[in-house]
Formats: sequence, C-alpha cells, structure tokens
Amino acid sequence: MPRAVYRIEMQTPESSVPQNEASNPDLMGQLLRSRTLILVMLFAVTGFLGLPVLWISPAFSRIEKVIWSIVNTLYTSALIWICVLICWWAYRQIVQ
Repeated sequence: MPRAVYRIEMQTPESSVPQNEASNPDLMGQLLRSRTLILVMLFAVTGFLGLPVLWISPAFSRIEKVIWSIVNTLYTSALIWICVLICWWAYRQIVQ
C-alpha cells in the first residue's frame, strides 16, 4: 500500500529576509581580487599569518606571490626583532 507524502513549505516575503553584505557570495571573491586590500592586510594587520589569503587570491601571479611572501616574512621578522630589542632594553633599564 503506497504511503502519502505531505510537504509543507513556508514562503517568506522578500522584505523579511535580511539582506546584508555577508550573505553576498561574490563579496569574498571581490575582496580576494583587490590587490591593495590584500597588501594592506598583510603589512598592516596580519603579518605572515595572512600569507594563506595571499596565496588564495587570484589577483597575483605565482612569482608575485613568492616575492610578496618573502618580503612580508622579512618585514614581520624585522618587526618582531625590534620588539625583542625594545623589551631587552627595557629589561636592562629595570635591572639597573
């Protein structure tokens, strides 16, 4: 004996569905294609932790990705070394 299958669908008016930028699937693609945004993020915000975003971005060629990765790693290493020197100097001042 065949079973009856019932489907209940709820329809919501378009105005009740929140439209925000995060729900736009193309927004991430647009952000990844922005060379300026990627470089600002690398050098001003994330340091070498943002390298995966650089490598995902289609805005850079493979050679550019290698070059920017090296530059960013050296830049981040220099910032860390400067912080270490400042902490060492402060420690020496406190000990004296």
